[in-house]
Amino acid sequence: MLTTFQWESYKLLRRPAVWFSIGLFLLLAVGLGYLTFYLVYTYSPPASSQGLPRGVKLSDFKVELYPAAFAQYTLATWDTLGGVFALILGVLSQGSEYGWGTIKTLYTQRPGRISMLAGKLLALILAVLAMVLALFAVDALSSFAVALVDRKATIAFPAAVDILKAMAAAWLIFGFWGVFGFALATLFRQSAMAIGLGLAYAIVIEGIVFQIAGNVGGNTVRQIESWFPLANTGYLVRSFGSALPPQFARNIPKPVADANHAVLVLSVYLLVFLAVSAVLVRRRDVT
Repeated sequence: MLTTFQWESYKLLRRPAVWFSIGLFLLLAVGLGYLTFYLVYTYSPPASSQGLPRGVKLSDFKVELYPAAFAQYTLATWDTLGGVFALILGVLSQGSEYGWGTIKTLYTQRPGRISMLAGKLLALILAVLAMVLALFAVDALSSFAVALVDRKATIAFPAAVDILKAMAAAWLIFGFWGVFGFALATLFRQSAMAIGLGLAYAIVIEGIVFQIAGNVGGNTVRQIESWFPLANTGYLVRSFGSALPPQFARNIPKPVADANHAVLVLSVYLLVFLAVSAVLVRRRDVT
């Protein structure tokens, strides 16, 4: 397995598509997550504050961009879109083998299919971890830059333990999406279908289905939704609190389930997709 892990890590590091995906994600984190919102909050005309509560200005939302809130802001901003990039990494890790026609060679070599699969998945999980570390690093630097530009008298980051918890939560969320993409690529034996279906689920399917059903089923539907991955991603993110101004944070509804429930459900889904991938690789003909 270790030999497989070394070679899979080498392949990921040498692939331009991997670097492009992670690079684009980090560019969005800085350009969209910080620069764009800073310009909007700072230079929007007075009329843009219409519709906000009395005494609240759009510039009040800049509190999200300061270092004290960067861990919460990073999780809340990128839990889904960052998951999409992790899903793409998972699909590329496995789906490309079918596109290249190397799957036959890969799974007919020693030490066996499951060991080869374990090495690929370990390389993927560590690649996702690297993506999480890079995301938090660029967001921390961006929040620090915002505080310097605004000449904040004090610049305080969250406690180290809170940052580590937020990074662990992001790793679990992105890891789920990465393994989900890996399982889809294994199931469909290609990348295009796996990415398409994964994107559809992440952006459309679960959210729309439960939004429509919630108008009819009420609490019953919300309890059912609490066992689906996107909902639990939201529960986990919201367990870290909100970086919004207090006037808005107090109006955010409490999640149906807590962080422990979210971690359990996401971990179960991750293990299920691992098991599905292992069964398909072990039992399926590679021709």
